[in-house]
Amino acid sequence: IFRHALWDMAIRQLKAKYAGSKLGIWWAVITPLLLAASINFVFTTIFKIEIPNYTLFVMTGIIPWFFFTNALIEATNSIIVNASILKQSLLPREFIPISSILANLLNFLIGLIFLLPLFLILNFKVIKFLLFLFPVILFHFLFILGLGVLFSLVNVFFRDLSHFLSFGFMILFWITPIFYSLEMLPSKFQWLPFFNPMTYYIILYQNILFQAVIPSASIIFAAFLISLSSFLIGYLVFIKNEQVLLKRI
Repeated sequence: IFRHALWDMAIRQLKAKYAGSKLGIWWAVITPLLLAASINFVFTTIFKIEIPNYTLFVMTGIIPWFFFTNALIEATNSIIVNASILKQSLLPREFIPISSILANLLNFLIGLIFLLPLFLILNFKVIKFLLFLFPVILFHFLFILGLGVLFSLVNVFFRDLSHFLSFGFMILFWITPIFYSLEMLPSKFQWLPFFNPMTYYIILYQNILFQAVIPSASIIFAAFLISLSSFLIGYLVFIKNEQVLLKRI
């Protein structure tokens, strides 16, 4: 019963995201395309970056980046926004941030499915590596899930967290290899992006969708450990503080 309720909550949130919009779910495709195209113009025209099919290269990072940022921002605010539902409902409290992240996962998958033909046109060999996308998406989802559940709790006690997140995402964006490859960095700075957990997931998406290669075992293992740690820490901290949470909302 609870599983069906969680799914229904996620679907309702996804529909609410595009309620009244003429283009509806197409925004899941249009937004990353427009941003990738604008980055392409700036970095190929002004900074003369020479990466073949640069727009698609950027898109392999932009699409999962949007999933990461949108899901975390919405999950962080979810308990505050839905405080009245939390007090009245018998559903597990963690369902509120989880349903928000699930809605963003569906949005991410829809956009990815619509844009997948572009990657196949660029390099049809990508089709041989699509199965590797499933564990990558799962790892990425668990990483966001752990952080989202944790941040939704912390935001109840520290309401400025959502503002700090917006600022933090701006900094993280520049040290995530979305619009540049790691090889483009000076050798003495190539270690820096690896302090950002999103780097591992972006590299995995780039390997599969853009380069059509099997990701390295070290990157896969690192992404797995980060995902597992995020999920376990976030979920356990939330459960441990659930009763205190109800007194603060």
